[in-house]
Parts: sequence; C-alpha cells; structure tokens
Amino acid sequence: MERIIGTTHPSTIGGRLAPPARPTTAMIAQPAIAAIPTATLRILFGVAWAANAALKWFPAFGAGFLGMLTDVSQGQPSILRPWFNLVTAVASDGRAQFLAAGSAVLETYLAVALLSGFARKTTYLIGAGYTALIWATAEGFGGPYVPGVSTDVGAAIVYTLLFAVFLVHDAGAGSSRLSLDAFVERRVPAWRRVAELGSPSSPVSRGTAR
Repeated sequence: MERIIGTTHPSTIGGRLAPPARPTTAMIAQPAIAAIPTATLRILFGVAWAANAALKWFPAFGAGFLGMLTDVSQGQPSILRPWFNLVTAVASDGRAQFLAAGSAVLETYLAVALLSGFARKTTYLIGAGYTALIWATAEGFGGPYVPGVSTDVGAAIVYTLLFAVFLVHDAGAGSSRLSLDAFVERRVPAWRRVAELGSPSSPVSRGTAR
C-alpha cells in the first residue's frame, strides 16, 4: 500500500513562484496481523500432509504398494497401457518397499516444511511435482473414466494446483515473516534463492508481512 506524502501546490521563493514540489512516496508495510491468514492456510495444509505421512509409515502401505499400482492400471485405455506397464515394472522385483519408504519420507518432509515455512519455493515445487506424479500413477489420472460411474478427476491433481497457488501467491506477496525462511534469510541472504520465487528486493519495496 502506498501513501503519497508531500504537496503539489507551488511555493514562493524570493517573490517568484517555485516549481511544484514533487510528491514523495512512502511504502507502508502492512501490519503484522496480515501474516496470519496465509500462514494459517499453509499450516493447515501442513497438518493434512502430516496425516498423509503418518499413514504412509504403516507397514501395510509398503506391503500393498505394488498391488495398488497394479489395480489402478486395470481398465485404463490402450493409449495409457505402456505407461502403466512401465510404472508396475519399476515397482516390481522388490523395489515396491523402497518406493513406499521414499514416499513416506518425502511426505514427512512436505509436512514439516509446510508447518515451519521452510524453503517454501523449493517445497512448493517439490510438492507440485510429487502430487502430479501420484495423480499419474497411484491415481491413474483419476480414471479409468466410465460415463455415469466416474465422478471426479482424483484428489492429487487438486493438491498439485494448491501447491502452484501457494508458489504464485508467494511470488507476488514477498517474504513471509511467519516462517523459518524469514529467520534464515536474515542471517543468510542467499537463502532467498531457495525460499522465494523472483529476484531479491528490499523489505521496504516488498512491504508485505505474511
């Protein structure tokens, strides 16, 4: 928010009219309370990911990982069969448990990073890519689509879009004071490359507390 301070009325100097004074611009930072809504949404998203991650650590998830991928490949259109054959082949030969553990670790990272506001730009990019991969594998692109039976396109793609929304929002709003990133950036300015989308700028010009 900008407030114009100054005057544009001409003044008199030595009996002559002086040129109108140029207005000066002062950037007024939003109050700290403006940080609450965005941080709250990010933290709630982190709570959802914490629940997802907790469920992934149960042994049953690893035991049924390959079966889940095999089941979702059934009934897919012929154009997608090579893709799902590749997916099931990658998870075969004892690799399913390793992939399931990797999924649990990655989701735990997303939960912790969202809750703390750590490496937000990188976290949002990882989250968007990971959920898009889930949508294309475990969720079978939301299909197979059967008229009158299929009712949605899958949940993971919604997560992908939500990560993208957080990424774009942060690019326009600037550094978040209610995050671990803000603490790190004060000591290591180069951390902005990991935490923020866009070129670095001064806190005055960004002027946003989120």
